[in-house]
Amino acid sequence: MHFTKIMVAVATMAVGAAMAAPATSRIAISSGASASKNNLKLALQNICAGTLTEFTDGTSNVSTYVCATGAVTSGAAGTYAGSADGSFTNFTGTNYAELRLNVNGGSFTAVCLLAGWPAGTKCPAADNYVEPASDTLATLVPAPAGSAVVGGLLDVEPTAFVSTVRAGIANAPSVVSAGFGQTFGVAVSNSLYAAMFADQQLAGKLPPSPTCDISATSRPECVPVIGKAQMASLMSANAGSTAYINGANFLAPSQRAAGAPLVYARRVDTSGTQAAAQEYFLGNVCNPASITVVAEGASAGAITVTALPTTGGVRTQLNGAADVIGIMSGENNQTGQTWKWLRIGGMNLAESAAPAEGGVTFTNTATAIDGRYDYWFLSRIAKPAGAATTNPNKFWTAIISSFGTVPVNNTKGLFKTSETLYTRGTSNSCQPVVTN
Repeated sequence: MHFTKIMVAVATMAVGAAMAAPATSRIAISSGASASKNNLKLALQNICAGTLTEFTDGTSNVSTYVCATGAVTSGAAGTYAGSADGSFTNFTGTNYAELRLNVNGGSFTAVCLLAGWPAGTKCPAADNYVEPASDTLATLVPAPAGSAVVGGLLDVEPTAFVSTVRAGIANAPSVVSAGFGQTFGVAVSNSLYAAMFADQQLAGKLPPSPTCDISATSRPECVPVIGKAQMASLMSANAGSTAYINGANFLAPSQRAAGAPLVYARRVDTSGTQAAAQEYFLGNVCNPASITVVAEGASAGAITVTALPTTGGVRTQLNGAADVIGIMSGENNQTGQTWKWLRIGGMNLAESAAPAEGGVTFTNTATAIDGRYDYWFLSRIAKPAGAATTNPNKFWTAIISSFGTVPVNNTKGLFKTSETLYTRGTSNSCQPVVTN
């Protein structure tokens, strides 16, 4: 691995642009899931025989990764724009020395990319990407002519998205397992966590003080629980239900008045996190008697429903002062956060409800790996048709092989399929978690 040779270039400079190098035929274009972005970076590091440089737009969602004989710098006067094509090194086993990645729109954008961003569908406008030769990396640009569309990673297979999302969009030519699983969990704002803790302790559902107090976030028995049925009720389109009438009171009846405001920090329909949540809690695509999900932004009663394109948007909501509930993938373990994880029906995702709690070793996968937690799905890759040894498919052949060498617990919330005796099915995530 080449960790000692990585240069992460994150810059926002004066406006300007230059002809990009390497040759555009050596640039791969990808969109898709955000949760697996760090795993993808680690895989690229493993197969860069030179030095990997990452350029971003100033966020964690849009990156361009460049493999070259040495670190390169951005801008019209930078070494990226000024280096000859021969200075760039193809990722081992591939025809590409550069990957441009945008994960702003969620998992399904990998399919949208392959389908050519068809208008009049659930696909957003075509993704733009970081141009390392530009003096303003925050100004994203279209994929360069002659670059190669390779597809991207998804949290779940494309058919796990409901038919209204897939309508009018060509199926991905090929879908394969990425070789790792990904956990998901329910998170709440600090104020809602405190209310649910007090309510459940008062009702005898949590151990009393001093056995448990609200600061005991690393002890699962002291963490508030949300039932699967409760979360399904908040996610459903039944605007006249008790959940929508009562709002935060539905989750903490002794602490919040009936009709107290509650925010459901919902992701957009193209989000893999949203698709996985609908599958897990509502039975969407798996059950003919599934429950219709509340539409993006369809606020009703005491509940405000958002339409957030990114996980970062969910975290922003959760870090506020309001009573907020949302679903995120298990790689979310950032420092300086105030939100908390809940237990789902008594099952705990994380080693602590408080992300990045000091003194706690986090995996956010241990309970999934040993079979105590089943809210996880196998990540997929949507890619062009063709044999694994042909370009651009051999790019993913190399990446999948490299995924297998990523160290255990290197990325929170993700685990290799080889680490567990359990599976959710190699092609259909509707299959319950069972032993291999």
